[in-house]
Amino acid sequence: MELEHLQNEEVFEPRELSPPEQLQQQWKQQPGFIAFAKQKNVIDQNAELLAYAGMVSMPGWASPRAFAIQGLVLIALALSFFNWYLAHNRGKLEDEIVALRASVQSERARQQGIIDASQLETKRVLRATNPGVWRLLAPSRDEALQQLSSSEEYARRSLQQFEEQAAERERDLRAMQRGEAIANSGTPVVFSLALVLAAGLVAGGARRDFPRSNVRAAGDYYLYLATAYGFWPNLVLLLFLHFALSGADYGLGGLAERAGPLFWVVFWAGFYLLLLRYFVVVARDMYKALQIRQPFDDWSLENKMLLRIHNSFWTAFGMMEASFLSLTYLFYVATRRFA
Repeated sequence: MELEHLQNEEVFEPRELSPPEQLQQQWKQQPGFIAFAKQKNVIDQNAELLAYAGMVSMPGWASPRAFAIQGLVLIALALSFFNWYLAHNRGKLEDEIVALRASVQSERARQQGIIDASQLETKRVLRATNPGVWRLLAPSRDEALQQLSSSEEYARRSLQQFEEQAAERERDLRAMQRGEAIANSGTPVVFSLALVLAAGLVAGGARRDFPRSNVRAAGDYYLYLATAYGFWPNLVLLLFLHFALSGADYGLGGLAERAGPLFWVVFWAGFYLLLLRYFVVVARDMYKALQIRQPFDDWSLENKMLLRIHNSFWTAFGMMEASFLSLTYLFYVATRRFA
């Protein structure tokens, strides 16, 4: 009886999950309550399952562009605003403004001394009955008074002219300072935006680079992977940019000045290599997500995906940075003219 019972008993074997179910299970098993961190972990661990992201219900899962804005752009905006707040009234231009104001005060004191001396001498001449008092200045009292009045008037005009020129120079320096602060703090934001907006160029280029493969979702996959892997590298690159552009405002330019041009050669070479390594990892996972055979060497020129990501980013960054700097220059001109 016992043997017969065992034979009749149904045996259940675990069923292998389909890729969409695997993705859904991975999403449900993620710890924590921050949706961005959960989505980043899922993408880091399962790049090949991105094709099924639109097939299953995953509450809290962000669209590619929203995910990229959360992970790349918002942090750039926060850092840039903080940098602008601290650095917009510091640096060499601020030192020039302080020195200019000190020179105005010095000139005002000098000219005021001349005015006071002229007024005092005028009072002496008016009170004096001895011709010797004014004959040191002019043959007659009236000519002496006229000469003293002219001296006082000349000092007043000189002071007024100096103050007007100084005020115009300060307006120019202030406008330049505002423009530089915006340019230095805004360029890192443009950098992160270029990472996001390069998706369209990546998608269009992938269709030409891989005509026999289904790469219609290449732009979406790029945004997912560039954000998931790029969250920390992008943060480091942003800090590098802020140091390069605004470091002198914090008094950090002394090291670069002492080291000379070699410092910036090494600095920008390290920056570029970090950015390139970031692109290499994104390109590697792009091959997995699109199910395309990877090249033998990730760093070779045969890596079409790497070249496409690299060139798309620099194209987007170059166009956006040129437009941004043009707008910044127009802001400087308008501020200088209408301030």
